[in-house]
Amino acid sequence: MLEDTLGRPVNRVDGHLKITGRAKYAADQRPDRAALHGVLLKSSIASGHILSFDLAEAETMQGFVRFLSHLDGPLIQDMKARDVATFFPGETLTPFLSDEVYFAGQHVGLVLAETREVAEAAASAITVSYKDAPPSLSLNDERVAWQRPERYNTGEELQMVRGDVTAAKSDAAWVIERHFTTPAESHNPIETSATIADWDGETLVLHDATQGNSNSARCAAYAMGLPDDKVRVVNPFVGGGFGCKGFAWPHTLVAAAAARVVDAPVSLVLSRRDMYTSCGHRPTTDQKITLASDRDGRLLATQHHTRSYHSPVGDHVEPCGLTTAMLYSSPNLEVTHEIGALNLPSATPMRGPGEAPGTFALESAMDELAEALDLDPIEIRRRNHTDIDQRNGRKWSSKHLLRCYDEGAEKFGWQDRVKTPRARPENHEYVGFGMATACYPGYRMPARAQLTVTKTGRAEIKTGVQDIGTGAYTIIAQMVAQGLGISVEQVDVRLGDTALPEGPLAGGSMTTASVAAAVDAVIEALRTALVSYAGGPGPSNAPLMDQFLESGQEDLTVNGGSDVTLGFAGGQETDKSFYSFGAIFVEARVDRDYGIVRIPRMLGAFDAGRILNAKTARSQMIGGMTFGIGMALMEETEFGSDGRILNPSLGEYYVPINADVHQMDVHFIDEPDFAFNPMGARGIGELGCVGAAAAIANAVYNACGVRIRDLPIRLDKIMEGLAR
Repeated sequence: MLEDTLGRPVNRVDGHLKITGRAKYAADQRPDRAALHGVLLKSSIASGHILSFDLAEAETMQGFVRFLSHLDGPLIQDMKARDVATFFPGETLTPFLSDEVYFAGQHVGLVLAETREVAEAAASAITVSYKDAPPSLSLNDERVAWQRPERYNTGEELQMVRGDVTAAKSDAAWVIERHFTTPAESHNPIETSATIADWDGETLVLHDATQGNSNSARCAAYAMGLPDDKVRVVNPFVGGGFGCKGFAWPHTLVAAAAARVVDAPVSLVLSRRDMYTSCGHRPTTDQKITLASDRDGRLLATQHHTRSYHSPVGDHVEPCGLTTAMLYSSPNLEVTHEIGALNLPSATPMRGPGEAPGTFALESAMDELAEALDLDPIEIRRRNHTDIDQRNGRKWSSKHLLRCYDEGAEKFGWQDRVKTPRARPENHEYVGFGMATACYPGYRMPARAQLTVTKTGRAEIKTGVQDIGTGAYTIIAQMVAQGLGISVEQVDVRLGDTALPEGPLAGGSMTTASVAAAVDAVIEALRTALVSYAGGPGPSNAPLMDQFLESGQEDLTVNGGSDVTLGFAGGQETDKSFYSFGAIFVEARVDRDYGIVRIPRMLGAFDAGRILNAKTARSQMIGGMTFGIGMALMEETEFGSDGRILNPSLGEYYVPINADVHQMDVHFIDEPDFAFNPMGARGIGELGCVGAAAAIANAVYNACGVRIRDLPIRLDKIMEGLAR
């Protein structure tokens, strides 16, 4: 039998396709019939109504074919009229249904032309007349009606109270109250969103850059008035998403409707500028944290109030307080979330939604409390460690956070930290260390798979999940190879097609966790089939593939899956709570004269269950921590006074590049969590970015004594602090 495949640093099985350009993404697809090219026309006002379109110049352009807008009638079924929650649209606005404008950048029309160049030129030539209305653009706008939604879209309560916070604060030895803000942030995956829509009679085929093909298919079916089985979404390769491709967005529906109108395939590829207003962003948050403790640093009361926004046609809530409600032992708690409608583009989940901005506030405040009590930042977290989920009293399925603190600190060299800010100057810089706790829920959704073994000794696994660049092809091949006792090279993996057995979206760090149960089910189905096969080998310790080959059967196909849902509303069929944990350590260097911040070292110690591929897992965590560098030091989507985005490009929206990322170390506890799934693995996609921004902010403070509570940490803020 071959050595264990799981856990080894197996190279990506799809790597060769990608580096040779043979991996076809949505925009690379070429339908049998020539496709028309679409370019979106977007609103330049944030609130009001469309009065007219002037198409005169566009219609004279050679290659111009058609312009579509609300004047063409209801091309798409009203999304607000749906009566079942069987799919998640990114926003409830139905494109081209009315003349009303809700935010700058809203789709108001689509140009179709024979080439993209002509479509772009025609779109630029169209003049739109509007009747403006005063927009609401700020969290401080007195006209905003604030609401307190009961639950997040994964089912967690957003308004939580336990104990008596007021009384506990009055009895506390120390109380700190702090105010934190995080700006709007944009996803910016390398592959922009794209849809190629092609009708074959009453059947719609969509090549779509989506993190959730089944969701997109059901959404498109509803919008086009079709049965679900008349829409097929194909997405074998997706070039990143971070959440912006998690829901079904209006541009996909526009492409489908346009292709039906002109009876030709339509290619609608969003530009980089389009991405900033067409498929969501992380919204601005305003957070107030209160921590009350006894003299030993044990929390007596915690308050976390979050205020954020959605668009008038969106419903996303940034759930910053969910981590606060469960992470540390605190007998008295108050967590609230307020949301109001602003005339800004629709918000959506972005990597670590809620957890990333929420832990920036919580973990920064924990450091401030530690300093007030003259405690080491790790020690105050240890004193408030809890073995149960504070929200529901359940024990964790597996938790090794204390080991993350201890082993991470040892590997990082935390003992060299100097607790007094500005006490470690080196040349022209101040040097400081910081850390923060990382955590992320263990989500799992139902998944199904089909396994075929052949008499040539090969196996093919099919499941409808998508690989968004995180390594799903490779991990699934490893799981199947391990189960059958063969090499990874003998496994063919087919993903990204709603014609395959259905799997969940690639979000919430749940792809591997979900598919693991499905793979285990088909492996067991094969084992059962071999035992029951007439004249078969019966129970055996031999590898399954050997058993199959010895049985003499022809090619054999089995199906299986799991209907168990963990982590979502109504889906906790267990007495355990599921979370992954970690600790992130940072060295920051701050220029004493110019306030420039460098991050020469980061180390993350993570408890995410069993690590199935050491190489892809390490890559995920490095990516997450790099995400944290961007969040802490650079990223901010800036809105103008008219509601338009001022920096919708990678030239002006800053993200970390190679020169910003130096030594990155990753350490895994690697303890299986078999209570979570048969492979013992929890998701890791988002864990690495949670807590990273706080760890950087804490390190910056330790270096130069300037506490930044309003992200991003830029040199002007540092210089202002140093000058005080």
